Amino acid sequence: MKVAPDTVVTLTYRLEIEDGKAPDWFSRPMKARFIYGRERIIPAVEKAIAGREEAETITVTIPPEQAYGPYDESLINEVPLENLKHPEQLKEGEFYEEDVTPGKKMFFLVKEIKEDRVVADFNHPAAGKNVRLIVTIDDVRPATGMDLLALQFNQAGSG
Repeated sequence: MKVAPDTVVTLTYRLEIEDGKAPDWFSRPMKARFIYGRERIIPAVEKAIAGREEAETITVTIPPEQAYGPYDESLINEVPLENLKHPEQLKEGEFYEEDVTPGKKMFFLVKEIKEDRVVADFNHPAAGKNVRLIVTIDDVRPATGMDLLALQFNQAGSG
């Protein structure tokens, strides 16, 4: 069956940063399920999968303004090493992550390590870069009345 309006589409996708290094978590495979034409997805992906069938793999390049936005120089800051739990784990050019409070993480790219502080880039790893989305269509089926009713119920509950 082909992807068309009112079909339930299940995808497996992973992300890559064009011309950039990404942390491991960024590229791990993820799944998505939605009713095509009724639920909001990235426009470039919606266009790329239209008319495609199960088992097809498509690569979509998403520009920064539709992905993670522009790179922001103001998000580069110096952090005192004494404020970090594991400053010995810092490596220039690598990503550093630590739990700040339960459920909150601090994450940054180590730009430079100075004597008593680190120059930290808090931009998203894909900020200002194209993101490649590698999409495999796992399943396509007609949306049932129950699918459409559940969607309507979910949209009413979130609005």
